[in-house]
Amino acid sequence: MIHRRTKAGRVAAQCLSSLGVVLLAWTTALGQTPTPDVVPVPLDEVAPADEAGSPDADHHTTARRLRVITDPTVIGRRLWLETEWDEYKDGTRSVEETLGAVWAWSVSTNHDWAVRLKLPYEWRQVSGPRDTSTEDGLGDFKLAVGGARRLSQAWRAAASLELRMPTAEDDLGGRDWRLQEFGAVAWTVARSVSLSPSFEYNQSLAEVDDGHPQHYLELFFPATLVLPRHWSLSARYEAKLDFEKNNNLTQSVRLQVAKQLTHPPLGFSLAVKKPFDNGALAGGGLKEFQVNFMVTYFLR
Repeated sequence: MIHRRTKAGRVAAQCLSSLGVVLLAWTTALGQTPTPDVVPVPLDEVAPADEAGSPDADHHTTARRLRVITDPTVIGRRLWLETEWDEYKDGTRSVEETLGAVWAWSVSTNHDWAVRLKLPYEWRQVSGPRDTSTEDGLGDFKLAVGGARRLSQAWRAAASLELRMPTAEDDLGGRDWRLQEFGAVAWTVARSVSLSPSFEYNQSLAEVDDGHPQHYLELFFPATLVLPRHWSLSARYEAKLDFEKNNNLTQSVRLQVAKQLTHPPLGFSLAVKKPFDNGALAGGGLKEFQVNFMVTYFLR
């Protein structure tokens, strides 16, 4: 299949591909280079050594785990199960159950690496005057590797590469081998407030079973507030530019509340996402809303 890309798409592809590779190589190089001095660590991420086992240490650990959910520059070993419910204006409903795992390790004092695996199960229902059907089955598996680097007491950066594999049954997946390049920076404004903008650049490497090529850019701008009693609130603006659909722009806002338990180390989060009305095309129709519920178990 020969596919023509727009000039804007080609420029974005070149720029973001270079940026993603540079970020990943940069974090790797920094992680392999010995640091002459230990950079101070934010109090909300690592507890002081003399407080280990104390209530304050538990507070620091809990605050870090609350950030893991919305801040990709904070890496932690964990398992999670996420349920996503999508409702479309054309009557289509879809539910996705995703089992995920992250295994992380430290390369140096200020640098971490991680491997992530996502195993989704899809359920889709179409209900309307002309068509009523239900499909379910495995979705597309996703495998990613990346690194995060602490730049200073308040700043962090992360980069990763993810491969999406066409393992879905029937029409429940993208039917393509897809590479995602990811980059993020985070700024701890105050002890309980952080900003962590990021981008995800996705492009098909090859299509299978007459699948459609995918080529789009997603931008995320979240703000997270850590509250007392191990709660957190976050608000995120999202934008998606789809180069395969005449540079169609999708915009949405996502609100999330999270609660972290100390013993056992379980986290719960509930998010609601509402697209704007200016072209939020997905699944063949306008998306009405999206709800996500996630349970996370943190490993030591």
